[in-house]
Amino acid sequence: MPKDLVRLIYAFIIVILLVSVIHIGCSSRHLEQNQQNVLEQLEENVSEQRQKTVTSAKPKRTSIFTVIELEDLEHPTLAASIRLPFRVGPNNTVVLAGKHAYLTTERHLHVIDVSIPQRPSYLISFEFPDKIGKVLAADDFLVVASRKKFHLVNVSQPSVPVLQSTVYLPERDAIKDFDVKDAHLYVIGANNAVSIFSLHRGQARLVKTVELEKRWWLLSLKAVSPDVKQIPLSTTSPFPSVLSEPLASQRGFLQLSSSRQEKVRASSEFLVLESLRDPTCDLLTFHVHRENDPRALPSITLPNIDYDVGFYNGYMGFYNVGRQCHDHLSATGDTTLTRGKPTITYIVDAGKMQQIAQDPSSEMINIENRRLTGPVTDFQMSGDLLYVVNAKGFFSVKRLHKPERDTYRYDQFLSVIPLQASRPMSLVVGEGFACVLATKD
Repeated sequence: MPKDLVRLIYAFIIVILLVSVIHIGCSSRHLEQNQQNVLEQLEENVSEQRQKTVTSAKPKRTSIFTVIELEDLEHPTLAASIRLPFRVGPNNTVVLAGKHAYLTTERHLHVIDVSIPQRPSYLISFEFPDKIGKVLAADDFLVVASRKKFHLVNVSQPSVPVLQSTVYLPERDAIKDFDVKDAHLYVIGANNAVSIFSLHRGQARLVKTVELEKRWWLLSLKAVSPDVKQIPLSTTSPFPSVLSEPLASQRGFLQLSSSRQEKVRASSEFLVLESLRDPTCDLLTFHVHRENDPRALPSITLPNIDYDVGFYNGYMGFYNVGRQCHDHLSATGDTTLTRGKPTITYIVDAGKMQQIAQDPSSEMINIENRRLTGPVTDFQMSGDLLYVVNAKGFFSVKRLHKPERDTYRYDQFLSVIPLQASRPMSLVVGEGFACVLATKD
């Protein structure tokens, strides 16, 4: 065979081998790339799945119902709490009727037996078709408000609430606030009027509608119920004389938000208002007694003032809750305190209540913080005692000024305790205990 032919065949074989090697190399790299793509895709899928798992595991917003024991007013204790898997809005409230607490969350009414306050018992949750807010009691019925209607719920059997009727305001106006007094329902609507309904056996019948004046401030009852008396805004006196008659007659004021959107709490003897205009004061308190009463003593100076209001001597108090809480805690000599924990904690899951173990962790609070308590979120009265909850989870008790025969007693701050980490939304006071509805993110 000629040498040239041999060389040609040899070169051809070399070329074939080189092409094969290159092809194998490319295939290997392609396979490795495919494997890498598959691995990256798997990692992405796992990461995505982990993200989904973390998202689904994120705790839902819950609410907390807390019972505070008040046998010793200077040392209140957190008796028990129940965690509910429902959201709480700014208009949701809690109310006591008999041996039961009724509280609302965004779409539910909840019934809790507090016949033994230290061991509350969850009974049932009742769902509404739309969002609900405030709840008040009227004999064997509850009045529950939504945006444009209010529901009357029969709770003669608390464990089996029954929706009795639903009522709209005239012209179906939005509801701004409402109060129940002497078998009548008073509703302020967005039409700047008060609609008065009589309540009878779970039905509400419209009695009359009262147009509100441009300069109205507060509402009280007239001598002939159920008509309302409008208390006008005063531009001259911090304690206008028009406040004295409702207090002196003990007809009191309706607990309806003022024209300035101040929360109003009233009893037959006291009136307490939010102070939204003065940043140095959280609450204003008002009280009157007869001017010729031998118990009446000379006027005193700020922060509590006596005013001559005709036949009555009017007393006005200024209450800075945060400052008084701080001063009270500072007087103990401690610089920190521990966030409170209820003696017993329950959780409601799938409609059943069960006790859970306490969280061993604790939160230390620096009492030197001037914004320790946060703004006032709700307040209630019982007798001459004022109870307050603040946004950062604090509960305090104060005795209001009330003239006595041989002494002139100033407002007396009694106690303050931190609640478990939460934002209190609503407060109600019973015999020897208080209940707080709070939201916990």
